[in-house]
Amino acid sequence: MKRILVAALVAGSLSAPTFALAAEGDQQASRAERMQQWAADRETMLDAKLAGMKAGLGLTSDQEKLWGPFESAVKEADKSRIDAMGEMMRMRSQGERMSPIDHLEAMADRLSQGATNVKKIADAAKPLYDSLDEPQKHKFGMLGRMLMPERSRFAMEMMHHMGEHDHDGAE
Repeated sequence: MKRILVAALVAGSLSAPTFALAAEGDQQASRAERMQQWAADRETMLDAKLAGMKAGLGLTSDQEKLWGPFESAVKEADKSRIDAMGEMMRMRSQGERMSPIDHLEAMADRLSQGATNVKKIADAAKPLYDSLDEPQKHKFGMLGRMLMPERSRFAMEMMHHMGEHDHDGAE
């Protein structure tokens, strides 16, 4: 009887790491699924904001032709930002640690890419904005602010959605 009990305990202790690895794999898959859902939710919200902005501007048929490049630039910038956040989350979830210098270089790269994206949006928006009348220009400024995510809120929202923080923002 003791042999059976000892054999069961040994077998259980040997299989525990296997179950732990399987659970960790499930957690990683779950994190990836949550990230995909969060990105899809963000895309849906951005589409709604852009549709609302377009409707609020009351574009003429000539102005409608100028909307597409602006909308594409905004969506591309948002995708670039989500991709960068996803990469940071992936590295964090895999326990990769960056040196302070690597962190500064990565931050510089993200800021540079962000500046490039903002410039693309501005370049795409210019012909559209120039075609607007004064009331539309006022609305463009007002409605355009809702497209700009607050950096800290954006990051906290993502980490909360990924299960990194609770509702109070504490780790």
